[in-house]
Amino acid sequence: MLEEKTVFEIQIFHSQSLSISAIARRLGIAPNTVRKYLTKERCQMEKHSKLDPFKSYIISRLNEYPEITDVVLLKEISALGYTGKITILRTFVHSIRPPKPSNIARFETEPGQQFQVDWGEGKTIIDSHETKVKFFVMVLGYSRMLYAEIVEDEKLETLLAAHNRAFEYFGGVCLEGLYDNMKTVVKKIEKHKIYNEKFMDFANFYGFKVITHRPYNPQAKGKVERMVPYVRQNVLYAKSYDSMEDLKSYLSEWLVNANKRLHSQLKEIPSERFEKEKNFLHRIERFYPLRKVETRTVREGNRVIYQNRAYEVPVKAGQKVNIFQDGNTIKIYLEDKLVLESLIKMPVEVRSLEEYEKLLGEGI
Repeated sequence: MLEEKTVFEIQIFHSQSLSISAIARRLGIAPNTVRKYLTKERCQMEKHSKLDPFKSYIISRLNEYPEITDVVLLKEISALGYTGKITILRTFVHSIRPPKPSNIARFETEPGQQFQVDWGEGKTIIDSHETKVKFFVMVLGYSRMLYAEIVEDEKLETLLAAHNRAFEYFGGVCLEGLYDNMKTVVKKIEKHKIYNEKFMDFANFYGFKVITHRPYNPQAKGKVERMVPYVRQNVLYAKSYDSMEDLKSYLSEWLVNANKRLHSQLKEIPSERFEKEKNFLHRIERFYPLRKVETRTVREGNRVIYQNRAYEVPVKAGQKVNIFQDGNTIKIYLEDKLVLESLIKMPVEVRSLEEYEKLLGEGI
């Protein structure tokens, strides 16, 4: 008896007008076996199918959400009373919506070598309103272990905070990170790329190498490119939530199951491969400090005042700079260029006139 997957492949190849002989060669089975299962399928289709009462519902969902997955549809119609298997559902869905072939090339990396990052966006229903939702995705190249979170924007501070939480989720950092040319990573694309200095400071803190693919070639980071629609279709597409917090809670729970799925390419489970990869990750001793950015206007004499102390910067008066404090150190940026890194100056002791008069009276 053939496996359910093989039976489904027979049906798919037959719908693509392949001959019985061609199907047999592709699947490595006898032509008579192909003929037998096609005949059996035709007989089943002619009889009453468990799927019949749900076909109009499936068609309406596909009309509204053309990319909705078979797994999501199975869950929905099962809740409505469907008791059949996914094979019949897949056959029916495929007959009205042929699958799109993937043209994203992928390459394999060693455990702990690389993670890939991307932004994603989609629409879902929140509190009865269609809402545009942005999300952050990171995937480990070797295990395909996935992390995703809902974000408000794609600003640098948001990107860094999401990285911190992803590294905490994985329990460590890979040797390199692969990105597209997002402006929070690449400031300018010229003969030689100019990278965002704040982001490079972040990467240097954790010790990972930043790699970006050439412009207009997002397929270079195919592992995460594939995960963006995967998150969108399973978390946002054709879904509804009471609130944004409800959505975030669902995403956290869904990640657990997503990482336990059988990966279609690897034929392994990401969470199981991760048990090996996690031993190759660089352990985190402390997280990159993310503090509220303070803005200052440069004064005459190219000075910036912070905590009542003046710092001279190579910036014209009147321009605005951003200040980050990390322990006893401050970093001052003009846009994303680091213009000064300095230890915080000790505050000047301030005394009142009465105190000075008292000290003079004591002969000090």
